Amino acid sequence: MNHPKPPNMGQPPRWVDRLLELVCAPHLLEEIQGDLYERYVRDARQVGTGNANRRYWRNVLRFMRPFALKRQPRSQTGTPLISIDMLLNYVKIARRQLWRNRLFSGLNVVGLSIGLSACWVIYRIVSFEFSFDTQNPNRDRIVRVVSRFMSDGNEQGIPGTPLPLPDAVRRHVAGVERVIPLLYHWFDHVQIPQQQGKPVQFDDNRSVVLTDTNYFQMVPYNWLSGNPSQALAQPNCVVLTQSRATQYFPGLSPLQILHKTIVYRDTLTVQVVGVVADLPYPSDFTGSEFLSISTDQQPYDPGTWGSTNSGDQLFLLLTANADPKQIETQINALSKQNSATYLKQFGNFQRWHLLQPLAELHFGVEYNEGGHRANKHVLFGLIGLACFILALAVINYVNLASAQVPQRAREIGIRKTLGSRQRTLIMQFLGETAAITLLAFGLAYGLSQLFFTTFGDLIPDGMTAHQNWLAIALFLIALLISVTLLAGLYPGWLIARFQPAAVLRGQTGYAATDRRNPLTLRKSLIVFQFFIAQLFIVGSLIVNQQLRYALQADMGFVREAVLTAPIPWKLTKTTPVNQRFALKQAIQKLPGVSAVSLGNQPASNSYSSNTHELVGKKGKVALNMYRKYVDTDYIPLYKLPLLAGRNLQPADTIREYVVNETAVKALGFHTPQEALGAFLKENGGNKAVPIVGVVRDFHTRSFREKIQPIALMTDQESLFTLNIKLASNQPADWQQTITQLNTVWKQFYPDAAFDYEFYDQTMDAFYKQDRQLSRVVNLATAIAILISCLGLFGLATLTAHQRTKEIGIRKVLGASVAGVVALLSKDFIKLVLIAVVLASPLAWWAVTQYLQRFTYRINLSAWVFVGSGLLALLIALLTVSYQSIKAASLNPIKSLRSD
Repeated sequence: MNHPKPPNMGQPPRWVDRLLELVCAPHLLEEIQGDLYERYVRDARQVGTGNANRRYWRNVLRFMRPFALKRQPRSQTGTPLISIDMLLNYVKIARRQLWRNRLFSGLNVVGLSIGLSACWVIYRIVSFEFSFDTQNPNRDRIVRVVSRFMSDGNEQGIPGTPLPLPDAVRRHVAGVERVIPLLYHWFDHVQIPQQQGKPVQFDDNRSVVLTDTNYFQMVPYNWLSGNPSQALAQPNCVVLTQSRATQYFPGLSPLQILHKTIVYRDTLTVQVVGVVADLPYPSDFTGSEFLSISTDQQPYDPGTWGSTNSGDQLFLLLTANADPKQIETQINALSKQNSATYLKQFGNFQRWHLLQPLAELHFGVEYNEGGHRANKHVLFGLIGLACFILALAVINYVNLASAQVPQRAREIGIRKTLGSRQRTLIMQFLGETAAITLLAFGLAYGLSQLFFTTFGDLIPDGMTAHQNWLAIALFLIALLISVTLLAGLYPGWLIARFQPAAVLRGQTGYAATDRRNPLTLRKSLIVFQFFIAQLFIVGSLIVNQQLRYALQADMGFVREAVLTAPIPWKLTKTTPVNQRFALKQAIQKLPGVSAVSLGNQPASNSYSSNTHELVGKKGKVALNMYRKYVDTDYIPLYKLPLLAGRNLQPADTIREYVVNETAVKALGFHTPQEALGAFLKENGGNKAVPIVGVVRDFHTRSFREKIQPIALMTDQESLFTLNIKLASNQPADWQQTITQLNTVWKQFYPDAAFDYEFYDQTMDAFYKQDRQLSRVVNLATAIAILISCLGLFGLATLTAHQRTKEIGIRKVLGASVAGVVALLSKDFIKLVLIAVVLASPLAWWAVTQYLQRFTYRINLSAWVFVGSGLLALLIALLTVSYQSIKAASLNPIKSLRSD
């Protein structure tokens, strides 16, 4: 504290002043120091400066009494942050406050629980998908070689490579530490010989991989028995995972399983040389049986450089400082050098290879060879969805909490009058928010379990088997803290801004009642909530309309009351072709069957194609065509309209073609009639085959893809699927016919099940992802609308509370209930209308991007946006009507009583 010093009188000793400032209470320091300075000036005049200094020192010592010493009075410094009494008091106040406002507390808990459960579910899914192979110590150096193709302007990729490529890379490519071929095989059955009795047989065995010992260097396993360095060094050896070993040899330990015998395909006998523990983390290396690659490896014909198969994969473990781009260039040069001669026969066809890092393997949906893959864009979309839903829930809490602020004005005013500091009030409100959030966590757990049960098909397989409890705990703690701060800071700040004098005069004194700032932030939050809700409403309508269109639109062929049944692959190799036709004839005699055909399904996820060349004209036309192997009853069964020519005639081999309209145009013909009699030569074939008919275009794939050139042809050896048209279109009549079909089937194939499905089920498989998207969007829409309505309800409550006396005066002056309701509702309708207007352009862009994924799609109409906007307005009106009617119906005497 600086005081004016008397002229020419000197000044007290500085060290004595510092001592006084150090020990004296701050609220007394100025007064005491001023009195001591006045006495010092008087003493200096009377007895001189030296004596005045000594007296000043003695006077300072006299003031060092208990009343003047520094202390930490609670009224000045507040309660310590860590105080048991304070915490207990907070808990008591929070409990009373929550119970006193049970309706708002319940709405807050429900709103937050929805947002928290959405975050929890999506976190479980996303964290699981991003955890694949993250614990592999070689993760950063592992790559997979994949193949890309370009034909007729269409590019696609598969995960396979030519069979000779691994040996070539091992010999000629630098920068590669280990070359690991993985050849995925499927065996229709495996037998485990027994000491007594028949062998135990396991059918439909998958997850069988041919590889070598380098695989276990790339992917470290915990060996339970066997020698890792020599396990697959010799032919006819197999290493089993613990789960597969337990399945084959129940009750035996890993050491006892060593040297046991397994028989594949009745002829391939191998010996178990090792048992490894299953990988303890999610992995895309899903093999359960590892056969030595030398068991089934023959010298490769040079022609195999020209072919690739998705199951013949190649992984590389790169050296520490290797350049992947340089290795990729070497591999492409090596492949081109060896395959150029063989690829020429495919005409305008290109193939090249890319290196796919292990970190991207799980997200390579284009290279999916049948395993579980995740789409990164979908995962990021889910993260965004979780953030939006949580933001809506937090906004809802802020609105509802703010609605209660005026009701707590007197309480806060008294607390501040009694000495409560702003920090203390904010901490108290954050504590109440944390309590509500904890209650919401409990409800969120139940909601998430309900989701896992109801939407179990949306949950990736294996998610529940791999859980990182530490990461889960950290996520939940972070979520609790984040939600508490985001939801509680703004209402706590509003409460802390109360001016006690204004509150006790009956004025809350904060922006919520300030006409110069009429709820700008809170109204903005309501607009944002309905902005998001409008996006979801439009998205839900469009996704459902497109899905309904795809499932119900004309595919170009009849599919009602049609079921298909494939002949098991192993039976096609062990039974004569005539047996299939005999089965067809027997089925045809059933009274509940109107038609039967052997042939490929018109539309399915599998396809076969090859290049066909138009001969007999100047200038050759090469065209990649999809092949459909059918019999003569195929076109009548599916009612494919013939635009020109005739149906196929019975033949054992390919002798004629029936093509579609797209093929006719692609070959250069102007009309279907012009194509009749033209000859096509298939790549790799020696004879030209005539076109004898043209059918109208029909879809062979989903509506995402355009109709491709198609050729229907006869080849008895390639007819593997029964197509059965039931005589009745009434589902009630089908079960009896299906029972008869099963009986006939058993007469021809007694050891095989009659595995059938209706064609509508096949079509559903096309749009499985769209069905899942539709369910997610519908659920998100319902959540967004619910949370938005809760927030709107809170704002309506706040407004009705603030305008209670105004409404009473209006009613005294003759206002009707309908007029008061309209007065209170119009402001909310404006907010929702603003949200609809702002959201419509973004919604239009988003649904347009979604529809661009489909070649055949619905027309985007403006009525969708008008209808969704009216729906949002109706929902908002219904939400605020309750509070508006309640406020308008209140007796004005009660509302004006205090005045």
